Amino acid sequence: PAPRAYEPGACSSDAPIGQVVAVTGSVQAGAPGQPERTLGCDDPIRCEEIVTGPGSSLSFLSGDVLVRVGPDTRVGLDGSEGAPELFVHEGAVRTTDARAGEAAPTRLVARDLSASAAGADLELSTQEDGSRLCAFDGTASVDAGPSARKLRAGECLASAGNALVASASTGPSVGLGDPGVCGFAVALDDHLTPGDVAAPDLFAFPAFAPAGDLVRDPCDEPGSGCTGGRLIPFDDPDPGPGCDVPGVEC
Repeated sequence: PAPRAYEPGACSSDAPIGQVVAVTGSVQAGAPGQPERTLGCDDPIRCEEIVTGPGSSLSFLSGDVLVRVGPDTRVGLDGSEGAPELFVHEGAVRTTDARAGEAAPTRLVARDLSASAAGADLELSTQEDGSRLCAFDGTASVDAGPSARKLRAGECLASAGNALVASASTGPSVGLGDPGVCGFAVALDDHLTPGDVAAPDLFAFPAFAPAGDLVRDPCDEPGSGCTGGRLIPFDDPDPGPGCDVPGVEC
């Protein structure tokens, strides 16, 4: 059967759908009637179109769904936080969903394929000659013609002209390590005052000398007579070998 022709839907809300967690190169985003902006770390992403150039890529979190946009990709974003809808005009987009299968689904759509899944790892790539959807984990419901099909882990479904071709997956084109992970800048001041660092007061042996205000035991004084002339053996907690030990010469 011939694949259907899908179109991106109109934005239903201006609420944030995700937040940027990794970016490499220059990535642009724009919504109808709004000026185009360059996306950076921690930026919110709403219902808008995302465009990456050669060598550029982007990752954002939508709830527990990690979305990775590969280089040379144009994708329209809609839906809601935790349930994004991505219309891939060209390029490649990968979604990795850490939720259980009964959660609100993530949707991946191209001109000739539409897929929805929860708890799955999917990648949709689109070129002029057709689209290709692959599942690396979990399952997806695919609408590509008059009937729906189930796509399982390790399988791909490609559309070329009026044909739908199933094949085995050869691995994702958008990998985990493609975008640069956002870092956090921390400013350190090397000018400290004594009040910046709290230290305990020296109450004994300051500068290696006994303190004059310590209460001492009278028996500490030599000749005090506290022992009554008795010899008190020294209790060494870690005694060395004595003369009675074989091999020790005294």
